[in-house]
Amino acid sequence: MSGLLSTHNLKRLAAVLWAVLVVGLPITSFRYIPGPLGLAQIKPFSMLPLAALLPLLLWLHWREKRLPLPVNLRPLLAFVFFAALGSAIAVLYAPEPLRGVDVEGRILRGWISLSMGLGFFIAAFWMNRTRQDLHFTLRWLYVGLVITIVWSFVQALAIHTELVTTAWANSVQMAFSEHPLFPKRVNGLAYEPSWLADQLVGLYMPWLFAAVLLRNSLTRWRWLEPLLLLLSLVVLLLTYSRGGLLIAIVCAGVVLLLAGRSAVQRAWHWYRAPFDGTPLRRAPLPGKRVKRSGKPQPAAIALRLSLALVLIFAFVAAGSFLASNDYISSLWEPSEDEERNLVEYVVDISAGPRLAYTIAGYHVFETAPLTGVGLGASGLYLFPEFPDWSYTIPEIARQLSPDSDIVPNIKNLHVRLLAETGLPGFWFFTIFFISFLALLRQMWVANDGFYRFVAVAGVFAWGATLLRNFTQDSFTFPLMWILFGLLAGLYPQQEKTLKGFYE
Repeated sequence: MSGLLSTHNLKRLAAVLWAVLVVGLPITSFRYIPGPLGLAQIKPFSMLPLAALLPLLLWLHWREKRLPLPVNLRPLLAFVFFAALGSAIAVLYAPEPLRGVDVEGRILRGWISLSMGLGFFIAAFWMNRTRQDLHFTLRWLYVGLVITIVWSFVQALAIHTELVTTAWANSVQMAFSEHPLFPKRVNGLAYEPSWLADQLVGLYMPWLFAAVLLRNSLTRWRWLEPLLLLLSLVVLLLTYSRGGLLIAIVCAGVVLLLAGRSAVQRAWHWYRAPFDGTPLRRAPLPGKRVKRSGKPQPAAIALRLSLALVLIFAFVAAGSFLASNDYISSLWEPSEDEERNLVEYVVDISAGPRLAYTIAGYHVFETAPLTGVGLGASGLYLFPEFPDWSYTIPEIARQLSPDSDIVPNIKNLHVRLLAETGLPGFWFFTIFFISFLALLRQMWVANDGFYRFVAVAGVFAWGATLLRNFTQDSFTFPLMWILFGLLAGLYPQQEKTLKGFYE
């Protein structure tokens, strides 16, 4: 029995649980998990292995008489303190229940949600403290991505062709998810297409993009990351997620500006070399001239021209594909009303509800700017704060209907923090969020290829998380917390003092 409970065996069990957690991250609404205090859309499958992994890790650290903690834990603890203080005050001044939901229940639900997020953060931190740890995580992350890509393409075949029946695809989808297929958009293993887009741009594409940019493959198959990145882009297009596409473009552009100069030079050198006889062994250093043979290479030239044509065709095809969907084309279609203002434009492109929630949430913040209305309780205060122009929006009108049992949420994490935790909670969480930029800078200047890879991927993912939080407000989503845990665990100064999980 003692052999079964040895540290070695327990670590192997923890590694298995972590692998299952990472592979299962795409499943966001696992139907067999009861929602906290009622029904909830966000039910990550990864909560199940997390529930077993955290006690196991605590036991292992207790046996080893050490409890490693992130270097940037203080602002997070300060946020938790002010969130708890505001919640306690909110209970003292609780309003009347709304549609059978009281403040105490919403606050309890909010704290359960935050606890889940913190659990993912701590688990990711403890399981990723060295290069070997991260390689283990990323390999299983790729497995989850492959499953997501395969199922997304099956969904696309069911939606757009007759090769796969919609009924069969729906039956498989409903075996693990609480939402069936969407009529025109793929949602992979997630609850809805926008959630799948969030996974791609915030969890998978950052590591793939960094691997391609820096030529840092995790396997001997150097084609794997470029192929997965290409397929991820195709799936992202199939989601028709405007926010996901915008975030991917912005984050990729920022990373290219910060770290892509050498990669762009290599690509340009590779492309033009056959035209003027430039050696292909290596790209020229900045400011250096390369001796050219002056002998064009017809076969290589034909290859590059063909590749250029393929890329042009791909861009044109992607643009035509997106333009064929009214949800996307409405962004640039002219309106008959030439004098419409910004609000009218937002409503016309089907983003009116998000703006209404954000405005209402900010008004809730103004009612309690120092303490907030309690973690998770903002929905009880939103209805009176909706702007007048939003009453005609179908989604808002349905929620305002006396027959509805919906308690709304803000759908913007930044504004939610203001409304529920007040200025102190908002600022300490923002400090915690920004502190990861300092960690990324330390990795960037470490003069180490591994840390450079983590820094490039981290900047992409950090930017995607920042932008994504303008359209979602849940603490239960694991993506943000997994990213935070990885970056905190891989902080260069900690690798010198802490042993890795597998050592």
